[in-house]
Amino acid sequence: MKRIALIAWAAFMAVIGGCNYRTVQHDETITVTDQLGRTVAVPRHMTRVAALYHFSGRIAFALGQRDRLVEQSLSGKEAKAMASIDAKFAAMPRIADGHGINFESLLALKPQCAIVYASFSRSQMAQLENAGIKVIAVKGETFEESLVAVRLIARVLDCEEKGEEYIRSCESLMSLVADRIRNIPLHQRLRVVFTGPKSLYTVATGEMLQNQVLETAGAINVASSLKGFWNDVSPEQIAAWNPDVILLGSSLDTYAADEVLRSSQFQSIKAVRNKRVYVFPSNVGWWDYPAPHCALGALWTARILYPDHFKDVDMLQVADNFYLKYLGHSFTSMGGKL
Repeated sequence: MKRIALIAWAAFMAVIGGCNYRTVQHDETITVTDQLGRTVAVPRHMTRVAALYHFSGRIAFALGQRDRLVEQSLSGKEAKAMASIDAKFAAMPRIADGHGINFESLLALKPQCAIVYASFSRSQMAQLENAGIKVIAVKGETFEESLVAVRLIARVLDCEEKGEEYIRSCESLMSLVADRIRNIPLHQRLRVVFTGPKSLYTVATGEMLQNQVLETAGAINVASSLKGFWNDVSPEQIAAWNPDVILLGSSLDTYAADEVLRSSQFQSIKAVRNKRVYVFPSNVGWWDYPAPHCALGALWTARILYPDHFKDVDMLQVADNFYLKYLGHSFTSMGGKL
């Protein structure tokens, strides 16, 4: 997994647009190379699209294309929050749950195209294609991949300027963070452990998006030398790391900060002694999740770690504005809490 340095962010943003996927435009079709390297021709001006993974659903909403979606395309708490305040969304079909996709219901909706995640079963992709549905595969396990996915989906949906607008908004948040933490010396940067989703003892490694969020926010990930995804470690290892801050991942909300603060196993840890244990924003969607608006998560993290550098930043207002622009409702109106 490639990691980006903050000082390279602007340069990366400038070059990523033209080199990560290819498109060919014809009168009736747009031909793209998706993030699995597959060449796919989709109809121009599609009106019926299925975004079968909430990553692509979020992007479709952010691009202002929700009216093209044949099903809800959001999931979990985000879908529940949206349905509670948006009658149009609540009335849309829901074809996926924790057990997978109802293919019979999906086929009945007659989408022209399905945007799926790269981990989607190849046999299921073939099943969709055999039914005449074009399939585009995307992925977003890093900032870089997420931005490529935005541009790819924007191209498929023929709304490329919307895609660039969305990316500029994310870039603006990242630049704000970079500017504010630039002068914090390395020896003053806080050492952080990022835990979840299974338990306090499951930590984000140096190969994960969460590591990029921490680095962007000016933190040092104490588990950065570990490989793979969500490594299980012992309580003794966390105590040995002695992090300044503990961030509780938002994936499953399986624990709360006060439980950690009360734990007899961690009373000697700096983060517990100084009461610097925080739950990542999670009650409306996830901010530590592979999608470009994890830029909100980077800003939130930097503000938590270095509050003196962000005194003038109203995080709730930033979140409200972002959600209103890219989901159609403010974070607060959806029940969001920080």
